[in-house]
Amino acid sequence: MSLLAALRAPEVRLAFRVTVAGTAALAMARLFNLPQGYWAVITAIMVMQASIGGSLKAALDRFAGTLSGAAWGALVATFGLHDTLLHLCLTLAVALAPLAWLAARYPVCKLAPVTAVIVLLTSGGGTQSSFMLALDRVFEIVIGNVIGLAVALFVFPARAHGVVLTTAARVADLCADMLDVLLDPDLADDVRQGLSKRHAQLWAALRPLDTAAEEAQRERRTWLGDQRDPAPLVRTLTRVRHDLVMVGRATSSRAPSGVAAAQRLEGPQAEVRRQGVMFLRHAAMALRAPSALHGQGQIPPVEPVQAATHAYLDMVQTLRAEGVLRELPRGVTGQIYTLSFALEQLSQDLADLHARAEEMIPPARHQDKTPEEAAVLAGVEPVATQPPAAPSQDTPSPG
Repeated sequence: MSLLAALRAPEVRLAFRVTVAGTAALAMARLFNLPQGYWAVITAIMVMQASIGGSLKAALDRFAGTLSGAAWGALVATFGLHDTLLHLCLTLAVALAPLAWLAARYPVCKLAPVTAVIVLLTSGGGTQSSFMLALDRVFEIVIGNVIGLAVALFVFPARAHGVVLTTAARVADLCADMLDVLLDPDLADDVRQGLSKRHAQLWAALRPLDTAAEEAQRERRTWLGDQRDPAPLVRTLTRVRHDLVMVGRATSSRAPSGVAAAQRLEGPQAEVRRQGVMFLRHAAMALRAPSALHGQGQIPPVEPVQAATHAYLDMVQTLRAEGVLRELPRGVTGQIYTLSFALEQLSQDLADLHARAEEMIPPARHQDKTPEEAAVLAGVEPVATQPPAAPSQDTPSPG
């Protein structure tokens, strides 16, 4: 990876934003001579997230929790007793109980109990009143929130839309890996037994995609982003994952050796495997760096996958018409029918993925650049693509 691409990496940009936000918050706290200005610094650092939508949510949570906790904590500290340990514990319980319920009911107020405890325990021996301490705390948090949001908006702003595309690309890559393994007729038994870990890894990759989609929707609601709603893309990738679970169940055991029907299905199944994996790989590249894939931002066609799937289904119907499937053990016949249904569903969902991805990717940029130059400008490592195997005469090649 070149130095320019490394400096444009999301991790480097986030580190720079955090540094700027913390430094600016400290300067503002000293400028206003705040008694505990480090809370502004801590808040500014906590607000900085991977995207603007994430920073907005963190700022709102921080402010709501601080405001509610400081107000209730100051009220309890003013009228509560502090002279003995028992009285202090009872006062603390009165402060925590309703705020703990509030945080459980409304997660946006999850910091309210912490703020109330800080106000309550720091108001005992000082010269300031509890309400002045609460006002100082709110002012410090407001400064940290404002600085954090300003840095998120104007210093290397990271839109949640880009995070959605990057995370969706990783999910598509994992789906390609899973499909490649599941449709491998020579899959070793130890690898077959370890497929549950791969499924868990794929499911875990969908969770940050949900989070990024929520942040992108938050940006759209606050007019900080004008991209398409990412929810359909997330739902489609989730359905693809469910399809792969069905494929895994249908291929959980190897077909008995010497079964003619299984041998006749090997060729169509191999073509479905090749075309499906190729489509998912290229879709991941287009989502990750639209301008780095052959200089354009278009998802590869899904028709080759559909053609390969139809060829497999036609072969199953041919075997059924010839009466071959009736001669097989019931378990083998069930696996063939289950796999047919799963591959048909997968083909439909990949077509939906093609449409949803084309809605999400931004317009092509840097079309006058080479793929390597465009990848650097997009802030990613250039994608090294291998030429696909020569397609058969009966199968259209992916464009």
